[in-house]
Amino acid sequence: MGSRAVRVRAVAVLRVLVVLAALPAALAACGKKAPLGSPCRADDDCASGLACHREQCLHEGSARRLREEEQRSAGGGARKVGDRIEVEWKGAYKPAIITGVVAPGSYRVHFEGYDAQWDEVVTEARIKGGARPGAGPKTVVPAASGSSG
Repeated sequence: MGSRAVRVRAVAVLRVLVVLAALPAALAACGKKAPLGSPCRADDDCASGLACHREQCLHEGSARRLREEEQRSAGGGARKVGDRIEVEWKGAYKPAIITGVVAPGSYRVHFEGYDAQWDEVVTEARIKGGARPGAGPKTVVPAASGSSG
């Protein structure tokens, strides 16, 4: 029975240590910029010297290298805020506009004709086509044309 009491006490002490270890991060997140490794949505969510990459605060240099690497592997110009695109949604392509760049190849979009509650983050894998930087918004081709040949 003595060893059981020691184990119970040890578990209680470990729980307190876990809470104490998490306390600085919780305090830093309260009204302040997110620390290294914290979740984020944009660079200004992260503390000084950090940048947001794939929804996580990383050192600026690391985030910059990862972004450049992804940009090179994507092999094309990055899309930008305001570009009109078509996004796959439940098996069909819906017109959308890019409202934010989360990371290279990852964009926050607003589906045209839908409430903002349907806005979401999409990757290149779901984008059919659309405007690239310098191409202008007229490069979007509607899914169905009103004219018949």
